[in-house]
Amino acid sequence: MARKRVHIRSTVNAKHVSKASSVYKIRDVCGAVDGIVMNSRLYPAESLATGVATLEGKPAPAGHPRNAKGQAISALNGEALLSSYIGSVCTNARHEGGRTLVDIVVNEQQARAHPDGLKLIERLDAAIAGTNDDPIHVSTGLFFDSVTANGESAGKKYDEIVTNIRYDHLAILLNEKGAGTPDDGVGLFLNEAGQEEAIEVVQVNAEPQDRRSAGLLKWIGKLVGNSSADVSFDAITSGLYALMADGCWIRDVFDRYAVWTDRDGHLYRQDYSVSSSGSVAFSGEAVEVTRKVEYAPITNREKGDIVKDKILAALNAAGITVAGKTDEQLLQDYDALKVKPLADAVTAANSKVAEFEANARKAEETEVATLATELAVNSKLTVDDLKKLGLARLKELKTNGTAAPVLPAGGGAGKVGGYKDYSINKVVADTVSVMKKEAA
Repeated sequence: MARKRVHIRSTVNAKHVSKASSVYKIRDVCGAVDGIVMNSRLYPAESLATGVATLEGKPAPAGHPRNAKGQAISALNGEALLSSYIGSVCTNARHEGGRTLVDIVVNEQQARAHPDGLKLIERLDAAIAGTNDDPIHVSTGLFFDSVTANGESAGKKYDEIVTNIRYDHLAILLNEKGAGTPDDGVGLFLNEAGQEEAIEVVQVNAEPQDRRSAGLLKWIGKLVGNSSADVSFDAITSGLYALMADGCWIRDVFDRYAVWTDRDGHLYRQDYSVSSSGSVAFSGEAVEVTRKVEYAPITNREKGDIVKDKILAALNAAGITVAGKTDEQLLQDYDALKVKPLADAVTAANSKVAEFEANARKAEETEVATLATELAVNSKLTVDDLKKLGLARLKELKTNGTAAPVLPAGGGAGKVGGYKDYSINKVVADTVSVMKKEAA
């Protein structure tokens, strides 16, 4: 089990900023979502729910703290408190509605004593005044252990499962690109063994997704009187949030309905309408739904990938191991699998032919032996001599009496009739001579 460090970036809606007396609050900062897969690692609900308590009371510094050598350090380190603390901490850490949530409170006087803290105060004031609605970027610094396990969640495959989450801090990104690439903000930190290790950076998107029609479909929506086509996505989500109970959050917004989650993690679908003045209202009752992942064909996918999928499916169905094999080895296995039925049929046919030929030879040998034995009775030739003539000649000698009479062993002396001058030995000798000439 490996202990690793990761920075999970996320965004906070500027409308979630408020101020009471000299204390600012950034509400509902989302660190992670149940079942999310980032960098091929699954963040299961139980791990997030168990680890959220370690986020309570942790510092919310300006960026991820680093020491003089540029190495990432804990926000609780003395050097980090001197250089990065801006009077902000995490409070109300909780796991609800399938999300890890926390509120950040900022002490104005302490924040103003630090250059980056002053930037934060100006940014928060602009958010409250509505002069800057850009999302506020944050990044959660945490440690975790991981175990090897293969699977899929929400359409994404993973090969590790995150366990034993321990939060260190939640950084407010004032001088970094919150929505940057995974390379942004990557640094080194000292592990427990005193060795430097790279920090992974991943991005979690917990904001509502705009699933409304675009292009031609949006234009058609205007024609049929769909007012939501003329209202901004932010205006719709803000209007819907104002109608929802605390702890609920919007997952997806479509042309005429939205999907949202309550604080217990249940999903609901509910219709909404937008008036000509732009006001948003729910209509009808919320219906509990379940998330369904569908896979549609990709028309621009490489043909080779499709063929490979078919090859893997065929090999798996045949019980042939595919793990760890190269494409060449898989192709060889598949070729062998394809020709196996034909090879089996050829083998079976060859076996039948061999059996037939063996039976035919045995029958012929039996008939030759029988004829040779019969003809040898009245001949000076032995059975073995007659066998050498072959079946066809023996049949001729047997059936053609004039051409091949059978004489007594003592020869033809004293024989009367048409055979008195006939010599079987001469016939055999002549036959053998002819066969030799034909062979030559």
